[in-house]
Amino acid sequence: MRHAVFGIALAACVATLAGGLAHAADPVFPPNSRIGLTPPPGFVPSTKFPGFENTQAPAAIVLLELPAEAFAEVEKSFTDEALKTRGMTVETREPIEIQGARGFLLAGQHLTGNLKRRELVLAVPLPGVTAVVSVQIAEEARAAVSEPDLRAALKTVVARAAVPDTEKLSALPYRIGELAGFRLIRGGPDGTALLTDGPEDTVAAVAQPFVLIGLAPGETPKPEERDTFARRAFSSIPGIKEVRILRAEPLRIGNQAGYEILAEAKDQTSGTEVTTVQWLRFGGGTYLQMFAIARRDVWADVFPRLRAIRDGIEAR
Repeated sequence: MRHAVFGIALAACVATLAGGLAHAADPVFPPNSRIGLTPPPGFVPSTKFPGFENTQAPAAIVLLELPAEAFAEVEKSFTDEALKTRGMTVETREPIEIQGARGFLLAGQHLTGNLKRRELVLAVPLPGVTAVVSVQIAEEARAAVSEPDLRAALKTVVARAAVPDTEKLSALPYRIGELAGFRLIRGGPDGTALLTDGPEDTVAAVAQPFVLIGLAPGETPKPEERDTFARRAFSSIPGIKEVRILRAEPLRIGNQAGYEILAEAKDQTSGTEVTTVQWLRFGGGTYLQMFAIARRDVWADVFPRLRAIRDGIEAR
């Protein structure tokens, strides 16, 4: 499955420190984020977004994590002209070096409607990840917030090697009780989870089996409408061609209504023969969609494990 470089949503989270109190100079990492920094005076971990906010003034530091290869695209797209169309007038642009990597730091005014704010934007390629950090200070708060302190904090941006599995799992609004040999690559408060069975985090040409789980709002369709509903959801899945549905039928998942579609197909790019399954589970004003794909030659081994993952998902 291909993921857009900028398909990113800010999610609610609470930053915690493992292993006791941190030293004042230690970086702080929001849960489920590889990016952290040493927050400047007056800033504390946010409960609303991945980053930090000032408790005394309307100011925020928002951390955005992109794939490592995204930096070139960020650098190309963050031109003065492009940013101006988004409301930011760039006043200064300067190179910055962090952990031996060269990035850039922008500063200027951002106008959204009648709301004016000062904004600093840092972008830098760190090991395994591109960090984009936006500092936003409401106009009325500029006298109360030290810009030199903010600039110093930006120079402490760091990437950790990996997000602990406990953080990725705890970020999800449901529990995955059984991983069945798969590992969680990414999990977010919006309910999106990506799992794979293999060493690579980027799944290309279905070299590894993977599972994508998502939540969406929606009332449970009537029994006679579920086949159409499920087929429509399945048809929106990208990256496969020459699809041949083997089975499409209702089933119970736990104690809730569900629907299964099992199909054979080919990978859109490589032409590799694959088998796929989609499970929908309805209830509680939302539905859970679980889509999995694997090469056809390993499907017999993978499918029972996929069912174990499916049956182990529970509401928190």
